[in-house]
Amino acid sequence: MTHRHPFGAYIVSYLPDGLGMRKERRDDLVAVLDWWMTKTTIPITIVASNWRSADFALVGLSIDIAKLTIVERPGQLLILNRIACLEAFYASEHDWGIMLDDDAVLYDGPQHNRGPRLFPEMIANGIAAYDGVDVFFPINPQKIGFSPIYAADPPLYAAHHVFQRSIDVKGSMFAVRNFRKEGKPVVLPDPNFTLHGEDRHFALEAVRTGYSVMQCGNIVLRELSGTSHFGVDRTAQMKIGYTRLAQMYSNEGLAMKPDSHMHDLKQFWQNCWGSRRKKIIV
Repeated sequence: MTHRHPFGAYIVSYLPDGLGMRKERRDDLVAVLDWWMTKTTIPITIVASNWRSADFALVGLSIDIAKLTIVERPGQLLILNRIACLEAFYASEHDWGIMLDDDAVLYDGPQHNRGPRLFPEMIANGIAAYDGVDVFFPINPQKIGFSPIYAADPPLYAAHHVFQRSIDVKGSMFAVRNFRKEGKPVVLPDPNFTLHGEDRHFALEAVRTGYSVMQCGNIVLRELSGTSHFGVDRTAQMKIGYTRLAQMYSNEGLAMKPDSHMHDLKQFWQNCWGSRRKKIIV
């Protein structure tokens, strides 16, 4: 292992003012840090939003905060904290940045395919093996359940890393290539987009810029059960945000499905994906 790790993890940690919620979020963060620091050797940067002086001590907890890089930010919108993570990553020497919420790890049982083993395997293969993979994210079991796609072809997924075109990025966890390091335009979401769907916005912007966005079928997202900042009326808020995105990317063919909160992506794919491969097997 060289001193420069090919991967870096960047965690958004917003601690709300309410004492109960604050403790829940901090407990989740500590569990997440413990997982990443135990299961991987990936260095971690925390964007610490609305932290207080006592939070930096993590008193009585098992985490060695000296091993972390802390970027302090005031209490601010999620998209601004996400941009802070991306900017810190693009300024680094990492080849890949893993963008994380403070409740996100991977399922890592033997039935869950790769789990954290994906990262050292990717390092061993070398970044050139992943040409055509620019942004990738894990299976979201909340969307497709716990009958994972790798069960459909065990030999394939046992011996390969499989990436499939998809726009369904969930901001809890996604990985992005260091475009700045490769001399390419970086991807950043619009800081003025304050509605639901900042993760979808990032994915759309990546595709419009000319990059691929793909689901990795070898890893499964696990979210800890802390308090969500999202609140109620998720579908209604999702429709508002997705409608705004459809307006922002209308020139690229993005539209809403009739009587739905979801996007119609057919024309967007035709206009923006071009000759990029829809499936990559490494």
